[in-house]
Amino acid sequence: MQRPVANPEPRPRGRPRHPDAEARILSAAAQAYGAQGWAGFSLDAVARGAGIGKSTLYARWTSAEDLLSAMIEGRWQALAMIDTSDLREDLNAFGCLVLSRYLETGGGVARHLRRDLTTYPELAARIGPVIESVTAQAIAILRRARERGQVRDGISLALASDMLLSAMETHAGRMAPGVHLDEAAIAAYVTRVVDLLMGGIAAT
Repeated sequence: MQRPVANPEPRPRGRPRHPDAEARILSAAAQAYGAQGWAGFSLDAVARGAGIGKSTLYARWTSAEDLLSAMIEGRWQALAMIDTSDLREDLNAFGCLVLSRYLETGGGVARHLRRDLTTYPELAARIGPVIESVTAQAIAILRRARERGQVRDGISLALASDMLLSAMETHAGRMAPGVHLDEAAIAAYVTRVVDLLMGGIAAT
């Protein structure tokens, strides 16, 4: 008796997904926003920059706000992993990651975010909480250090975190478009900032 032939698995409809599509999209989103800010940021522009079809992008994000939020949030995820139990090492790691992310687009993201979050209320409502989470991670590092006795009593953790983040943002914003710093230059700048900060907050 002849065995029935098994039906082949149905082929997925549409083009197959590229495994690296999301990384390419987020990288293109960073470049597009860094170049023109919110005024020139769109899903179509990002699709062109990533070299993909619009359908691939629209299958993941349906608005420019959602895509920009995902790009910024994805850049900061590693901040939550910083915890060496040493305040200086943690601040250096934090500063290097933040400055590196800002400088990925020649400082464009830092420059445009500062302006756009005050110019476009709808963008501030969507992106503001993501930016606030970066500050929260800096405060968490300082809080853990205080619990270990590494931060002097009476120090404002919010103010200390603002000083660190403002230094990274300002330095990135001063970079001319297209200028990139290598890891050694980034680390050297962050070390100077952290040394200055530690002089004011570290327990003796």
